[in-house]
Amino acid sequence: MKKARPLRALVTGFGPFPGVPHNPSGVIAEAVTRSGRWARLGWQVEGVPFPTDYRVVLGWIKAFASAPPAFVIMLGVAARSQRLRVEMVARNRVSATARDVSGRKVNRRLLEPGAETIRPGRHAGAALVRDLRRAGVPARTSLDAGRYVCNAAYWWMLGAMPRETRVVFVHIPLPGKAGQRRHEPRPTLPAMIRAITALVGAEIGRARR
Repeated sequence: MKKARPLRALVTGFGPFPGVPHNPSGVIAEAVTRSGRWARLGWQVEGVPFPTDYRVVLGWIKAFASAPPAFVIMLGVAARSQRLRVEMVARNRVSATARDVSGRKVNRRLLEPGAETIRPGRHAGAALVRDLRRAGVPARTSLDAGRYVCNAAYWWMLGAMPRETRVVFVHIPLPGKAGQRRHEPRPTLPAMIRAITALVGAEIGRARR
């Protein structure tokens, strides 16, 4: 009898970009996949740190869509945020001035002219916020994924994946420091790794149900 193939999930982050030379989202995406828990549950969880490059990201998303995972958790950094933000929608918009890591910019204001204005995330936002808070990090929902590569990637992923693939985008803050003042809400990098690991586990539980 053949052994059943593991179910697949994808966790993505990003590399550095102008103004953020060290992007924690890619670090977290790779760290989460190193947990031995996934194999014991019969899952293969792949971590991918995208280069912050419009053209490369779109190419990778199209490639992943040829063999869709059960769910995707996308991570990006919001440098001015102090909490994790579960993004509820991707918007058909893009900055015509902000350059990606290759120096490229999009010379228009719409990602996909003629397409819908928003694409809703495929997730239960309030439940994800509860999952993150239970894991010990501050979190909220958000209706603004920005106008940069994060929003573009979310938009393209929602367009490329089949309807049954759950697609989540979480913006994370720059990590706080160990020993920070008690009123400082930004979680540390280890705390965010634990929280996103817990989120992957919760999504596996939802997929099983």
